[in-house]
Amino acid sequence: MSATAIAAALGAGSAASAGSTLQKVGDVLQVVIPGAAAVCSVRQDDLAPFAGRLVGQIAVTQAFKHGLGDRSINRRPNGESKGFPSAHTGAAFYGASYLSRSCLTTPGQKTVAYGLAALVGASRVASDKHDLTQVAAGALLGVMFDRVDVSWDGNRLGIGWRRDF
Repeated sequence: MSATAIAAALGAGSAASAGSTLQKVGDVLQVVIPGAAAVCSVRQDDLAPFAGRLVGQIAVTQAFKHGLGDRSINRRPNGESKGFPSAHTGAAFYGASYLSRSCLTTPGQKTVAYGLAALVGASRVASDKHDLTQVAAGALLGVMFDRVDVSWDGNRLGIGWRRDF
């Protein structure tokens, strides 16, 4: 559904309202998607690892935003700074990846989860909060932090990749 159709359904009448509505939808979904994944992680008895990876993803995202300073990649389309990578998109894709891997069973369900996460990214671009590179980097970080598997057996650190989508 397009931003205009969403806005019309909610009673908005202008293109500016459509963009504002899409931004609000993205703002809500960037919390709802990882929230649903957190509920799933509780049901899977996996909350601590889920939360640890989410906190790690947020920390790395913030380190990039603050560490890149005034570099052009960190400049948002609206002129503000600290745009690389998109934290909203990262959170949404982290949640979608976890849901897809651990909770959702059909290809259709998984497609919806990733589609909603992509909508978050689209909302950030449409509202001039991020450019496509910033959104893609956020999505990549979100998926990476869910899919990277780190283990420690007391002697060795193991790092792998969860491939099941």
